[in-house]
Amino acid sequence: MNIWILSSGLLGVLTALVHVFAGQVDPVRPFLKSELADAAKATLLACWHLVSVTLLVSSLMLTYVGWFGLYSFYLPIQLVGGVYILFALVFVVVGWHFFGGKVFVKLPQWILLLPIGLLASYGAMPV
Repeated sequence: MNIWILSSGLLGVLTALVHVFAGQVDPVRPFLKSELADAAKATLLACWHLVSVTLLVSSLMLTYVGWFGLYSFYLPIQLVGGVYILFALVFVVVGWHFFGGKVFVKLPQWILLLPIGLLASYGAMPV
């Protein structure tokens, strides 16, 4: 068992659930009621669910590898950890563009994404 990778996976599963359920209430429903063309709405909704799938599948992989301590998967885990760190960075950069210094409050998604990436990356470091 690798507690660092397992922790990142469990936090990732929680994040995926928050994304699927809470995300439907706050950003998705109002967006679907907007005046955008249906093709744009459908594309962006599909992208939203692509993110849901990515969060869930990668988190389940992290959980599995962490539970069984599968050393042979540590390189892919480092890559997944790096992706989560980049996800957090994207939220900070985009949020900074729109909200300046209020980014950390207006777009708090980085608060969950960054620890997932850091825990996975740390847990998969070569010894």
